[in-house]
Amino acid sequence: MPTNEIIIPLSEPQKAEVREATSRCIDQASALYGRAFAPVPVDFDLSGRCAGMYQVRGSSQRIRFNPWLFAKYYQDSVTDTVIHEVAHYIVDSLYGLKRVKPHGLEWKKIMVDLGGIPKATGRYDLAGIPTRQYQRFAYTCGCRTHQLTIIRHRKITQQRAKYLCQYCHGKLVVAPQTTL
Repeated sequence: MPTNEIIIPLSEPQKAEVREATSRCIDQASALYGRAFAPVPVDFDLSGRCAGMYQVRGSSQRIRFNPWLFAKYYQDSVTDTVIHEVAHYIVDSLYGLKRVKPHGLEWKKIMVDLGGIPKATGRYDLAGIPTRQYQRFAYTCGCRTHQLTIIRHRKITQQRAKYLCQYCHGKLVVAPQTTL
Protein backbone atom coordinates (compact mmCIF):
# COMPACT_ATOMS: atom_id res chain seq x y z
CA MET A 1 0.00 0.00 0.00
CA PRO A 2 1.48 3.39 -0.97
CA THR A 3 2.34 5.57 2.02
CA ASN A 4 0.42 8.58 0.68
CA GLU A 5 -2.85 6.65 0.30
CA ILE A 6 -5.62 7.96 2.54
CA ILE A 7 -7.49 5.24 4.44
CA ILE A 8 -11.27 5.30 4.12
CA PRO A 9 -12.99 4.54 7.46
CA LEU A 10 -15.19 1.46 7.92
CA SER A 11 -18.34 1.19 5.83
CA GLU A 12 -21.73 0.71 7.49
CA PRO A 13 -21.80 -3.04 6.61
CA GLN A 14 -18.34 -3.44 8.16
CA LYS A 15 -19.47 -1.59 11.28
CA ALA A 16 -22.42 -3.99 11.51
CA GLU A 17 -19.99 -6.95 11.26
CA VAL A 18 -17.83 -5.50 14.07
CA ARG A 19 -20.92 -4.96 16.25
CA GLU A 20 -21.98 -8.56 15.58
CA ALA A 21 -18.48 -9.85 16.43
CA THR A 22 -18.63 -7.86 19.68
CA SER A 23 -22.03 -9.33 20.50
CA ARG A 24 -20.81 -12.89 19.76
CA CYS A 25 -17.80 -12.34 22.01
CA ILE A 26 -20.04 -11.14 24.87
CA ASP A 27 -22.31 -14.17 24.32
CA GLN A 28 -19.24 -16.43 24.43
CA ALA A 29 -18.22 -14.88 27.75
CA SER A 30 -21.76 -15.40 29.08
CA ALA A 31 -21.55 -19.11 28.19
CA LEU A 32 -18.02 -19.47 29.63
CA TYR A 33 -18.81 -17.82 32.95
CA GLY A 34 -22.40 -19.02 33.36
CA ARG A 35 -23.71 -15.51 33.64
CA ALA A 36 -25.57 -13.22 31.26
CA PHE A 37 -23.62 -10.10 30.33
CA ALA A 38 -25.74 -7.27 28.94
CA PRO A 39 -25.05 -5.99 25.44
CA VAL A 40 -22.85 -2.91 25.40
CA PRO A 41 -23.11 -0.05 22.88
CA VAL A 42 -20.40 0.01 20.21
CA ASP A 43 -19.34 3.33 18.70
CA PHE A 44 -16.83 4.16 15.97
CA ASP A 45 -15.71 7.57 17.19
CA LEU A 46 -12.14 6.86 18.28
CA SER A 47 -9.23 8.43 16.42
CA GLY A 48 -5.47 8.56 16.56
CA ARG A 49 -3.22 5.68 17.63
CA CYS A 50 -5.73 3.75 19.72
CA ALA A 51 -7.63 0.92 18.00
CA GLY A 52 -10.21 0.41 20.73
CA MET A 53 -11.31 1.52 24.18
CA TYR A 54 -13.72 0.28 26.82
CA GLN A 55 -15.18 3.38 28.45
CA VAL A 56 -17.19 3.85 31.62
CA ARG A 57 -18.76 7.20 32.47
CA GLY A 58 -20.95 7.10 35.54
CA SER A 59 -23.31 4.18 35.01
CA SER A 60 -22.96 4.09 31.22
CA GLN A 61 -20.57 1.74 29.46
CA ARG A 62 -19.55 1.53 25.84
CA ILE A 63 -16.87 0.17 23.56
CA ARG A 64 -15.27 2.60 21.14
CA PHE A 65 -13.37 1.59 18.02
CA ASN A 66 -11.19 3.53 15.59
CA PRO A 67 -12.85 3.23 12.15
CA TRP A 68 -9.61 4.08 10.29
CA LEU A 69 -7.41 1.53 12.05
CA PHE A 70 -10.16 -1.08 11.74
CA ALA A 71 -10.39 -0.35 8.01
CA LYS A 72 -6.62 -0.63 7.52
CA TYR A 73 -6.23 -3.75 9.70
CA TYR A 74 -9.73 -5.18 9.42
CA GLN A 75 -9.18 -8.88 10.09
CA ASP A 76 -6.72 -8.34 12.95
CA SER A 77 -9.02 -5.77 14.50
CA VAL A 78 -12.11 -7.99 14.32
CA THR A 79 -10.28 -10.93 15.87
CA ASP A 80 -7.92 -9.19 18.33
CA THR A 81 -9.19 -5.71 19.22
CA VAL A 82 -12.80 -6.83 19.70
CA ILE A 83 -11.73 -9.56 22.15
CA HIS A 84 -9.39 -7.11 23.91
CA GLU A 85 -12.13 -4.56 24.58
CA VAL A 86 -14.79 -7.14 25.44
CA ALA A 87 -12.34 -8.60 27.97
CA HIS A 88 -12.16 -5.17 29.65
CA TYR A 89 -15.97 -5.10 29.79
CA ILE A 90 -16.10 -8.60 31.30
CA VAL A 91 -13.41 -7.70 33.87
CA ASP A 92 -15.47 -4.65 34.84
CA SER A 93 -18.62 -6.77 35.14
CA LEU A 94 -16.96 -9.50 37.21
CA TYR A 95 -14.50 -7.57 39.38
CA GLY A 96 -15.05 -3.84 38.96
CA LEU A 97 -12.40 -1.64 37.38
CA LYS A 98 -11.06 -0.15 40.61
CA ARG A 99 -10.16 -3.52 42.10
CA VAL A 100 -7.93 -4.82 39.30
CA LYS A 101 -5.14 -3.60 37.01
CA PRO A 102 -6.26 -2.70 33.46
CA HIS A 103 -4.16 -5.46 31.85
CA GLY A 104 -3.69 -7.54 34.98
CA LEU A 105 -4.09 -11.25 35.68
CA GLU A 106 -7.91 -11.18 35.51
CA TRP A 107 -7.90 -9.50 32.10
CA LYS A 108 -5.19 -11.86 30.80
CA LYS A 109 -7.18 -14.92 31.91
CA ILE A 110 -10.35 -13.64 30.23
CA MET A 111 -8.39 -12.88 27.05
CA VAL A 112 -7.12 -16.47 26.94
CA ASP A 113 -10.58 -17.86 27.79
CA LEU A 114 -12.05 -15.90 24.86
CA GLY A 115 -9.35 -17.18 22.49
CA GLY A 116 -7.24 -14.03 22.36
CA ILE A 117 -3.59 -13.31 22.96
CA PRO A 118 -3.19 -11.21 26.12
CA LYS A 119 -1.09 -8.34 24.80
CA ALA A 120 -1.78 -4.86 26.07
CA THR A 121 -1.09 -2.68 23.03
CA GLY A 122 -0.83 -2.97 19.29
CA ARG A 123 1.79 -1.31 17.14
CA TYR A 124 0.22 0.03 13.97
CA ASP A 125 1.60 1.85 10.96
CA LEU A 126 -0.47 5.03 10.95
CA ALA A 127 0.31 6.02 7.35
CA GLY A 128 -2.90 7.25 5.72
CA ILE A 129 -4.75 7.53 9.03
CA PRO A 130 -5.69 10.96 10.39
CA THR A 131 -3.98 11.67 13.72
CA ARG A 132 -3.74 14.77 15.84
CA GLN A 133 -0.40 16.47 16.07
CA TYR A 134 0.04 17.92 19.53
CA GLN A 135 2.45 20.66 20.52
CA ARG A 136 5.24 19.17 22.64
CA PHE A 137 7.18 20.51 25.60
CA ALA A 138 10.66 19.53 26.76
CA TYR A 139 10.91 18.04 30.26
CA THR A 140 13.97 16.61 31.96
CA CYS A 141 14.69 14.06 34.66
CA GLY A 142 17.95 12.67 36.00
CA CYS A 143 18.90 10.87 32.80
CA ARG A 144 17.36 12.42 29.67
CA THR A 145 15.01 14.87 28.01
CA HIS A 146 11.40 13.89 27.37
CA GLN A 147 8.92 15.43 24.95
CA LEU A 148 5.48 15.67 26.59
CA THR A 149 2.31 16.61 24.75
CA ILE A 150 0.42 19.74 25.62
CA ILE A 151 -2.17 17.57 27.38
CA ARG A 152 0.36 16.26 29.92
CA HIS A 153 2.05 19.67 30.14
CA ARG A 154 -1.27 21.27 31.15
CA LYS A 155 -1.92 18.57 33.75
CA ILE A 156 1.47 19.30 35.30
CA THR A 157 1.07 23.08 35.24
CA GLN A 158 -2.42 22.80 36.75
CA GLN A 159 -0.99 20.46 39.43
CA ARG A 160 -3.37 17.66 38.44
CA ALA A 161 -0.57 15.18 37.67
CA LYS A 162 3.09 14.37 38.24
CA TYR A 163 5.09 12.22 35.86
CA LEU A 164 8.17 10.11 36.53
CA CYS A 165 10.79 8.86 34.10
CA GLN A 166 10.28 5.16 33.47
CA TYR A 167 14.05 4.62 33.41
CA CYS A 168 15.50 6.56 36.37
CA HIS A 169 12.16 7.19 38.15
CA GLY A 170 13.10 10.85 38.54
CA LYS A 171 10.38 13.51 38.53
CA LEU A 172 9.92 15.22 35.16
CA VAL A 173 10.42 18.99 35.31
CA VAL A 174 10.16 21.63 32.61
CA ALA A 175 13.46 21.91 30.75
CA PRO A 176 15.13 25.31 31.02
CA GLN A 177 14.62 27.48 27.93
CA THR A 178 17.72 27.90 25.86
CA THR A 179 18.25 30.97 23.69
CA LEU A 180 20.79 31.39 20.95
